[in-house]
Amino acid sequence: MAKCIGCGIKLQTHDESLPGYVPLLVSADLGDNVYCKRCYQIIHNGKKYDPEISDNDYYKKISVIKEQKAIIVLMIDIMDIYGGFIPNLHEYIGDNKVIIVVNKVDIMPKDVHLKKIEERIRGIAAKEKLDVLSVIMISAKKKQNIESVLNKIFKIKDNALKKSKSYRERRLNKIRDCYILGCASVGKSTFINAIKEKYLDDKKLITTSDQFQTTMDFIKVYIDDDNYIIDTPGLINYRSFGAYLDYESMKVLTPKSYLKPKTYQLNPDQTIFMGALARLDFVKGDKINVSFYTSNDLYIHRTKTINADNISDAQKLKLLVPPHNEKELERLSETKEVMFNIESGAYDLLISGLGFVHVVGSNIALKVQVHKNIDVRLVETFI
Repeated sequence: MAKCIGCGIKLQTHDESLPGYVPLLVSADLGDNVYCKRCYQIIHNGKKYDPEISDNDYYKKISVIKEQKAIIVLMIDIMDIYGGFIPNLHEYIGDNKVIIVVNKVDIMPKDVHLKKIEERIRGIAAKEKLDVLSVIMISAKKKQNIESVLNKIFKIKDNALKKSKSYRERRLNKIRDCYILGCASVGKSTFINAIKEKYLDDKKLITTSDQFQTTMDFIKVYIDDDNYIIDTPGLINYRSFGAYLDYESMKVLTPKSYLKPKTYQLNPDQTIFMGALARLDFVKGDKINVSFYTSNDLYIHRTKTINADNISDAQKLKLLVPPHNEKELERLSETKEVMFNIESGAYDLLISGLGFVHVVGSNIALKVQVHKNIDVRLVETFI
């Protein structure tokens, strides 16, 4: 049976309630060039679907890679480099080499040093036991630096063959598979669509959306007669806000254009809300300056800490959004408080799913309140 050209799932015509459904007449008319009902509704109606691939199912799917000679392209969102690494990935890809592709660099202001981000990524990759050959910065949306990734893939394949001294060795060393891996919504399908549009003149695009897991199974895309890349489903990162929010809220959090940092000079006993998702209390500090590198659509609200509880209670789902509905609030109801202390200098507070806050000052005590599962960390600045 054919597969959906949008998400890779096997098509079926007998049960509309099951994944992969396509009306029989459509299947007969279009043959293999067809989207399933789910993809059609995402593309044309913006319909929201809950994630359907569990962590266990995800790891089971990618476990086949360790038995193959393959190239791994790990795609990471530049807004969440720590959350972009798939836990224990090295156990599922074997000895295969990794190219790390950092997406959405087009949204970063010029004061953010990409070289610092690359160095940080290499450090994280080493701790994750990944054999990284290259870190390449791209914008899948704007089709920037896509060719550099393709050139690197072809170079690795060519080098593997050059080391072969016999026909048998050439067969053993030949690398055919190139898997595009990453967490949900980092831009894997957008990246492959950019390749299809720019280099292959292929109009049969993979389904993309601000929602999670639009790709349901492996999708093989031929670059030429003998080489292909494979799109894969995204792993849900439950340490990021994206795992708990609906489509409307994700549209707010997903940057659509160049970031315009919001900068404030703060006094002790002031609080800043990032929608109703994160609360930052500045307990003490001398000359505190903070800049928010987040989606331009995310509402930032400053107030005195003494008024913060009342504002939070009164303005959730009103002034302070996201979240946009009671179900989201319920998912995020269990919170934690994390205290950070800065003696002096500049640091970045990373909040997975939101972006980062650049903090400059001395003798700072900063209390952060977020959902209990969200990854929050203070790191040396990228700026």
